[in-house]
Amino acid sequence: MNRTLSLSLAALLMTAGLAACDKEAGRKQETIGKVESGVGEVVGDKDLKTEGQKDQVAGNLKQGEIKDAIKDAKK
Repeated sequence: MNRTLSLSLAALLMTAGLAACDKEAGRKQETIGKVESGVGEVVGDKDLKTEGQKDQVAGNLKQGEIKDAIKDAKK
């Protein structure tokens, strides 16, 4: 029974570590999306702006920020 508890604890720690990596990756993707969207708007490139908005939504979802993802998707 002790081995089962140890394995469960190890799995929990690995999952928590992956979640932290997802949040960091989500922040990066959201930031890149904001930059792409802004540049696309300034230069008049609708495709770049749309791609940036998609990255913002995906980044927010990776971070677990559903409200922000929905807000960005409605733009």
